[in-house]
Amino acid sequence: MTDAERRITAFERALSERLSTRTRPTAFGTAYFHDEFPRRYDSNYLWIDAPLGGVSAQMLAAEADRAQAGLGHRQLTYVTDGPDARRLAPELLSLGYKGERLVTMVQDREPDTWNDGLAEEVGAGDVGPFLVRVNREADASLVAADAEMLSAFRHVLAERAGARFFVVRTGAEIVAIAEVYVLGDVAQVEAVYTLEAFRGRGFGRGAVLAASRAARDAGADLVFLDADDEDWPKELYGKLGFDELVRFWSFVKSPD
Repeated sequence: MTDAERRITAFERALSERLSTRTRPTAFGTAYFHDEFPRRYDSNYLWIDAPLGGVSAQMLAAEADRAQAGLGHRQLTYVTDGPDARRLAPELLSLGYKGERLVTMVQDREPDTWNDGLAEEVGAGDVGPFLVRVNREADASLVAADAEMLSAFRHVLAERAGARFFVVRTGAEIVAIAEVYVLGDVAQVEAVYTLEAFRGRGFGRGAVLAASRAARDAGADLVFLDADDEDWPKELYGKLGFDELVRFWSFVKSPD
């Protein structure tokens, strides 16, 4: 494990602790919970960090059922990419899970162009209605109550993790967003989104670069983000100076 990987893992552990109301050990890692937001998958999940050689998908799923009893979903995340993860992926799929391979990218280079002047910083309360819209646009199956719940979690992020929010507007309308969390000298850019009708104009780029510049101004010398390894934003982040560091998996089973 490289120094950057160790620092990012420590950051993610600390962030998970801050954003949880309770934790519990499991056979394969640690389960994190936020009891006020039980339907937010990324607040209620199992961090899998045990070696998975000889472990079956049935064993992982059974542990998730025990640890997450009472929740409607199951989530296994931070599953290190490698032969075991790739072996388990189709097995978990057969058990009703969906797998997503993510890539952690570190901003080691200057972006091809700085356009962070497009963005402005706003408070958590200012982005609420926009995030409800984003949540519905990103997932058409999401009911209004859950879209509002996911938006409301931004207040927890601001209070517990010092989250900062950067938006780009056209006129008075917010059309793009990125948020950033800084813990010590490490920062994560997260929740990057541009409304579909406004893509291709550099708005998402401006929000990401404003967030990364703010992180560095706050003392972070390691800025990273996580991206879907199979989706196009990964290519944009490369243009913004982010290079691939490590891959991991997240497996989710939604309610029937």
